[in-house]
Amino acid sequence: MDPEFEKTYQSYYPKLLRIAAKMLQDTEGAKDVVQDVFTAYYFAMNNEKVIRDTKNWLVRSTINKGIDYKRKTARNVTIESTLPETNESTQDEASDILNAIAHLNEKEQTLVILYSEGYSYKEIAEMTGRNLPSIGKTLSRIMDKIKKHLL
Repeated sequence: MDPEFEKTYQSYYPKLLRIAAKMLQDTEGAKDVVQDVFTAYYFAMNNEKVIRDTKNWLVRSTINKGIDYKRKTARNVTIESTLPETNESTQDEASDILNAIAHLNEKEQTLVILYSEGYSYKEIAEMTGRNLPSIGKTLSRIMDKIKKHLL
């Protein structure tokens, strides 16, 4: 296997899996999505496609393939099944937050997921193709929506 590909895979697989799992609320589906992303990346490398920013390309591809996967499967997955086992009140709070996020549209969910993964506003803007000044304002509005849903 190509050492550059292997290094990229080892470096980004866990992060991409977390992003996909948060989007889909389905670990197995997330694994499928990330596998598809790396397959596309491998073929892009072998076809000498120019990828200027590997991290952004992989994250954007994960988001796009995650959205496609959600549309194709269109099945309801219970949020509780993806929560780690914790005490009941913590699990209830986490379930409420995930439920509030599930009520956001796909673009809003994507911004929340990227922000929760620790990406900067600048990185989020680059990955989503939005302009930088709108990211902070949009995230603020999204957080207000989540708070209202939790009340």
